[in-house]
Amino acid sequence: MNNRLLNYKNFSPRIADNLSMDKTSWVIGNTEINQNVSINKRVVLRGDGAEIKVGKNVIFLDRSTVHVASEMMGSYIGDNSIIGRYALVHACKIGNNVILGDQAIVMDGSNIGDNCIITANSLVPPGKSFPKNSLLSGAPAKVVGTLANSDYQKFKKEIIEKNIVKSLVRAKLEGSDPLAELGTHPWINYKKGKENIDPEAFVAPDAILRGNITVHERASLWFSTIVSAQAGGNIEIGEGSNIQDNTIINVKDGSLEIGKFVTVGHNVRLGACRIDNGCLIGMGCTIEDGAIVEENAFVGARAIVKANTIVKANTIFAGRPASYFREVKEEEAKFFKMGQKFYEKFAADYIIEFKKLNVANL
Repeated sequence: MNNRLLNYKNFSPRIADNLSMDKTSWVIGNTEINQNVSINKRVVLRGDGAEIKVGKNVIFLDRSTVHVASEMMGSYIGDNSIIGRYALVHACKIGNNVILGDQAIVMDGSNIGDNCIITANSLVPPGKSFPKNSLLSGAPAKVVGTLANSDYQKFKKEIIEKNIVKSLVRAKLEGSDPLAELGTHPWINYKKGKENIDPEAFVAPDAILRGNITVHERASLWFSTIVSAQAGGNIEIGEGSNIQDNTIINVKDGSLEIGKFVTVGHNVRLGACRIDNGCLIGMGCTIEDGAIVEENAFVGARAIVKANTIVKANTIFAGRPASYFREVKEEEAKFFKMGQKFYEKFAADYIIEFKKLNVANL
């Protein structure tokens, strides 16, 4: 049995026949996988609350992530669907024969109909529904065309090709929003540096830490994360802050300071920036070197915060590039804080679960 099929509390993954799963990936907790599913490298399916259900013949490409909204809302992926590289499915419903392009995100409560194609780098915001046979594109995603059922085979071939091709579902390797680094080779030769990890912090056993890194109490670094500083660089992650699955932090010889009680969502990329106390960094964001996110600010999902941008305290920045959207509402601030507290509880629970298994760092 793959030791990355991980029990969580009273839940064990339920796996049908013919699962093909790379040894670097994780399937956790309340997760059900049907026949003939393929899971590529550094994929995370984390069912540590509501359920994840995966249909037949689904393909997860490298560094894709599936998560739930605690106990409130699960994730459901229909038969024959394909989840692209560095893409994210979060507490939503994906129909049959759906393709999520590279780095696409579908957020909480959304419902994607059968035979839809979501183009690379697109964002489906919370609570959106789209009819079957829709071509969806943009951030936020909109219907930009109607598809024939036969279009699925064309896009399937394009997204699973090893060589990058010009395609609506493939992210580019260069430009303003390039495909994330999918491997670990850029970091495996970095020196480990001086690590100062509080015993009450959770660091996933496959997290890659390189350089001088301090992680304070009740903070957490989740599965398939990379946290890296070269010689002269420094990273500090404050009390109670969480760095969620498949996030890549690479400050090179600069510094990153993350304050207390910060949430950094799944599949984020951070450079040498500063994030103050109480912030929320939305799923799939990029924050470049020199940017500052002031206290209790919120950066929207899939936003790109350009170098040296200042996100003012208690504001929301969104877009690509990100700019001022509006002030954070009081009820939103309370909701964000609740999510951060969930992650402190997750961290404590996972420390207990891994102690049971006596799992060493990978």
